[in-house]
Amino acid sequence: MSTGRSSENGSGSIPSSAQRRGTKRFSMAGRDRRRSSGTGSSNGSTAKTDYSTRKSMWTKLANAKQEDVWDDEGGDEEVEEEISFKQVVIGLCETVKMSTMEKVYVIRTHPVILVVTLIVFAILCTVGVLTVLDLARREEEARKDEASDIAVETGNWFSDRLDQAILPLFTLAQFIQQLDIFQEMPERVGVANTDGALPFMPPKPDKTFTHRNITGSVCQDPNITARFNEIAATIKRDAGMEGVLVNLQLAPQAVVCMFYPMINTEDFEPPMVLDNTGAWGHDLLSDPARVFIAEATVPRSDVVTAGPLALKQCSDCDPTVRHAFIARLAINALTDEQVITVGGVPYKKWGFAVALINWGELIERSDIYERFKLKNMEFKLTRTDIKYDADTGAEVEKVATLAESEGYDLSDYVTQELDTTNNIWEMQVGFSDGFVPPWKQGGIAGAIILSLVMSFLILLILVENRTHHDMLSEMLPLKAIKKIRKGKTVVERYNVATVFFLDIVGYTTMSSGMSAIQVMKTLNEFFSEIDKIADKHKVAKIQTIGDAYMVTGGVPDRCLGPEGATKVALFALETIELVKTFRTAEGAQLFIRCGINSGSLVAGVVGTKRPQYTVFGDTVNAAARMESTSEKMRIQCSDLTYRLLRDSRTHIFDIEERGGIEVKGKGNMHTWFINGVKDAVDVINAEDDGTNHRGNSTIKSENDYSLYDAIDNEHNLSHHHSDDDFLPADDSSVEPDESDPPVVTPPVETKT
Repeated sequence: MSTGRSSENGSGSIPSSAQRRGTKRFSMAGRDRRRSSGTGSSNGSTAKTDYSTRKSMWTKLANAKQEDVWDDEGGDEEVEEEISFKQVVIGLCETVKMSTMEKVYVIRTHPVILVVTLIVFAILCTVGVLTVLDLARREEEARKDEASDIAVETGNWFSDRLDQAILPLFTLAQFIQQLDIFQEMPERVGVANTDGALPFMPPKPDKTFTHRNITGSVCQDPNITARFNEIAATIKRDAGMEGVLVNLQLAPQAVVCMFYPMINTEDFEPPMVLDNTGAWGHDLLSDPARVFIAEATVPRSDVVTAGPLALKQCSDCDPTVRHAFIARLAINALTDEQVITVGGVPYKKWGFAVALINWGELIERSDIYERFKLKNMEFKLTRTDIKYDADTGAEVEKVATLAESEGYDLSDYVTQELDTTNNIWEMQVGFSDGFVPPWKQGGIAGAIILSLVMSFLILLILVENRTHHDMLSEMLPLKAIKKIRKGKTVVERYNVATVFFLDIVGYTTMSSGMSAIQVMKTLNEFFSEIDKIADKHKVAKIQTIGDAYMVTGGVPDRCLGPEGATKVALFALETIELVKTFRTAEGAQLFIRCGINSGSLVAGVVGTKRPQYTVFGDTVNAAARMESTSEKMRIQCSDLTYRLLRDSRTHIFDIEERGGIEVKGKGNMHTWFINGVKDAVDVINAEDDGTNHRGNSTIKSENDYSLYDAIDNEHNLSHHHSDDDFLPADDSSVEPDESDPPVVTPPVETKT
């Protein structure tokens, strides 16, 4: 931050380091010369320094060649070293390590950053996971809806095809009822085990009587057979279900009597045929395996289906149709004598019209397996039949699998009831990988990882912002930062503040034999130690100017005048103690010169591109003069600073009167040397025993003057200041007014 010291005209600005070393500014050499020539110096020497033989170290840094100045201590020759990949990796690791340690330090010193990051992570993670779960739920519902839709679609397709296959039964029943040739067939077949009825064929071993002997009977009547074949052929052809509707039958009095075709070759590829001769004369009401379905068909007016079952109607051949449905329709009686008794109840029925449906062919035509496979789905189509258990005599439900995907093994599926015939058809449909989207778990993990990454980025941003804020806070006061962010001008007036300057004595000569790197390292190490002392005593570092150091007390943090002066004096004394033990890397000892002044000043921020907090006013100029006219390893202060220290309520300072000295641009000023300080406990003890501590022998002067006991003195400070000068001013900012005259603190004479 740019702060200068006053020029000869007392403009109130602080000169730069180069200016202070010029012919019209206070330089280190100039101050040495003036002190030796008797301008306020105690030794009164008249020796002068030949400036033409000395060169400023800062001019040297600016004008010297790069290879001469900026080389480190490593030697005069530059050696090009080949950097290996291992060295690059090690360098990167070290960089990452240092960066990580810095960020960890910031987080540890500002735990709110971690708390905010954790809160952000919790919010992001919760929102992310809930979003994924919601999307997964919607996807799961959509997949279930899709499964239900395809099940319904599949069921409707089968229902339409089955309706198309059984429709011929109604047409056939109409022909039977309209044509007289078929009218007497039930009577000619007869009720089983009654007079005139067709007898049963001898059963197989361990079997019951199931087939009638139709040899020479009505079932082989050529006229009836020819007429039936003619009608059935037409109905089958018009149905358009080739390969599916494989046979039409008539069963008067529930005895299968006529077939079309008897041997079916038209619906099968050679050498496959459907030979129906084995079913000729089959009495459905006498066969225990068929009686239940037959009895269930008699009282109904719609079609009753059974199956799927294998059609093995030839005793010596394999099943031609391994999966077939048998559809039966009860035909109403044509005469009053045509009765079929079921469970003791007579029903006026002629018999049955029967259709054999090749379910395997219908499944193949549906392309159901390929359709579900393409959708990555599996299915299972079942039907539930009510059957009669001859062993127990009870009706039981039997679930038959009509079709299913290869390797069907679903635990998560939807069940859709299908609208087909009179049986209960159900289809279980599900996805091979389940309804839960396969990306659900990955999505949750991704949401967590993304939340973690975003939170980490936010953590880095917060750390960088905090680092930037901390760095900015080191340069500018917090209230100044707030005003700058609002676009306001930062300027404040302070009624009483204390300014301190420090300069290294003879550093130009000492550093002339040092490289630039050594110079910067030494200054950095030295001023870093002083920074720690400044933090300890809560004084504000304004800036360093070359090898000079400047702090303030009561600026920017306002406090009472004695308090600010006390902080600066304690800081100055500890700095002197530091310098006594401090050594450079080469083992050289440093010596400093210190100056302190108190009074009113104006502080503010200058510039917008690189804003700097600085102080202005005659008080600053006088503080610079206190330093330049001080002695080596001594702390010189002005009269007002002395008075403020005398009124310190916490410390007793060992102050030595120096007397009046001539100060360029200021005239004669009465100054003091601060030599030491006593503990605050001594102050309390001195007040408790009624002793005036200001009369203590530590004050090496007969002048026992203070701001609080000078009421009767003709040099009462009220002639120069109001009591408000020693209280904190209000926090309101003031705009600088060029019409305001500079604030000058005249020296106060003291009695000796």
